[in-house]
Amino acid sequence: MNASLSEQPIVLCIDDAEIALRVRKLLLTNAGYSVITAASGGEGLELFKENPVDLVIADHFLSDKTGAEIAREMKQFKPQVPILIVSAASEAPNDLQFADGFLSKGEGPDNLLAAIADLLHRENSVQ
Repeated sequence: MNASLSEQPIVLCIDDAEIALRVRKLLLTNAGYSVITAASGGEGLELFKENPVDLVIADHFLSDKTGAEIAREMKQFKPQVPILIVSAASEAPNDLQFADGFLSKGEGPDNLLAAIADLLHRENSVQ
């Protein structure tokens, strides 16, 4: 993990729905994470390359890319960073082999926070 024990983990959130992005940022900030936001897959990829991101949360259906495409591209640069795909769909798309997790947006904030904690814990235990 990029963050030391005294620092907040940095989460990059990518979603083209502004309200969803703001709500997710507020939730994660209140849970103790440092949050960077992007309103498109392209913007998210640039921020991912430029910042020491610990975890990515990407909406699957974006205007310019899918979550699967984002995950594939990001893993080429930093394969150790976990990527969680979120979607309004209740089932994971078939093409998420580069993502580390999937969560339906309908599963709520507690499940999102649990999934983030699990992915960050897994990343720490691998290193």
